[in-house]
Amino acid sequence: MKYFRSYPWGLQLLLFILMVFTLMSSAGVMILLVLTKMTGFLPAQLATIGPDSPAALVNVGIMVQGIQSIFIFILSACLFAYLSTPRPAQYLGLRAPGKNIQVLLVIFIMLGATPVLQMIEGLISTINFGPKIKAAQEASDNMFNAFLNMPSFGSFIKVFVIMAIIPAFGEELFFRGVLMRFAKQRSRNMLFPILFTAVVFAYSHSNIYGFVSIFFAGILLAVIYNLTGSIWCSIVGHLSFNGIQVILSYMSNHNAAVKDFMAKNTVPYYLVIAGAIVFCASFYLLLKNKTPLPANWSDNFTREELSQTDLT
Repeated sequence: MKYFRSYPWGLQLLLFILMVFTLMSSAGVMILLVLTKMTGFLPAQLATIGPDSPAALVNVGIMVQGIQSIFIFILSACLFAYLSTPRPAQYLGLRAPGKNIQVLLVIFIMLGATPVLQMIEGLISTINFGPKIKAAQEASDNMFNAFLNMPSFGSFIKVFVIMAIIPAFGEELFFRGVLMRFAKQRSRNMLFPILFTAVVFAYSHSNIYGFVSIFFAGILLAVIYNLTGSIWCSIVGHLSFNGIQVILSYMSNHNAAVKDFMAKNTVPYYLVIAGAIVFCASFYLLLKNKTPLPANWSDNFTREELSQTDLT
């Protein structure tokens, strides 16, 4: 089998882009021909989901989110890695963390960063970007709030899997596992790969008010991958960031105090300060316990293979 790694960098990138669009189209076909026909809802109805939408329509919308994440991020990254190299898990960075404590530190880093990033998003939301952007953001927020309306524990598990676990796994494999690898192959250091993938990561979420905070989160997740050498750590960090929002939303449906706290548009300063302290302390400890990616981590071939005359 001739793996994609034997092709020039530009051709590999083109093949990856084509694969992403093919799988994206496949997800669209599945949604249009299978899911909507089975449920009776039209695609246009999915775009208007809000807190007052029927529960059946909201459930379909959540399933669409899951299908899109699986096809666009998980399948494209895993399939491309499988076709690129005989070691797809290593290609994607699916190696154990260098130190067990890194996983715990990553969780605290993201938990500490969460109120700070939410404060940034709140400040950005006060800027007037015009009525069209405001309307688009409100529609997106209404859909997100509808998804997070979890009346039962079963619905919580479903939402947690689709909106926390699947995106954490898929987006890290896609952005940090594949895209950052491509960027590093054209860069002498990690600065450009980290910033580039963070920009694409933020843009893909289509959240104007949250663009800056998602961009910083993307930088943080890329730095975590670089410092630990394991994509599992960035997956855990991503899961922590998404998961805390889902958990708090579920708790707010059953606890009046949490509901009042979540209803506020601004994050209390004491929580931001506490989060910043936790973040700085945890990040400092991670630096002390780092096991960074090796210098040749983005190479398509090992040193032993590069020493051979026939690489294919």
